[in-house]
Amino acid sequence: MYLALRPPWGGRGTAPHDAAVVVEYVPPDAGTAKPKKKRPHRNPTSPAAGSDEPEEVEGPATIVLTGADRALEARGDDVTLPRQTIDMAGGNARSLDDGEINAGVGQASGVRSCVVSGATNTDLRATITVQMVVDANGHVTKSRIEAPHYLLEHGLLACIQRALRGLHFPGTGAPTLVTFPVNLG
Repeated sequence: MYLALRPPWGGRGTAPHDAAVVVEYVPPDAGTAKPKKKRPHRNPTSPAAGSDEPEEVEGPATIVLTGADRALEARGDDVTLPRQTIDMAGGNARSLDDGEINAGVGQASGVRSCVVSGATNTDLRATITVQMVVDANGHVTKSRIEAPHYLLEHGLLACIQRALRGLHFPGTGAPTLVTFPVNLG
């Protein structure tokens, strides 16, 4: 792009005979500031000050939580067991035993991932309580979570409910209430 400048004392259509028209080349990116490259801050007293190795840069700042953010809250479905009838003819319906519960909960790595990702960049320490109803066929049908308010507001309930749908328990013919903790911190 070329820009022609005239002195301000010139007339409208013509320049005075002693005034020269100045033609100047302006690069296409003129007027826009180029972003400066950020260099890692080096402390002259640090051991790496004289080395060519990059200094470690801090990650995102820790989110400061209030007392209300840390308060435990329960959300989710009503996890009371449905009414059961007793089969006097000797049916084999029973609740899940401890080994079956431990095997099913052992698949719950998705639940732990939900908790960890929700608490990223916080200094939150808590025990999240997960309750679920496992139906007679071994499927999780209802769930309830007790966790800090901050985690629940940041999608913990929906994430854990998706993870719980993937758990498999043996079918025992009777529903079972399963409760397990997830420790954070």
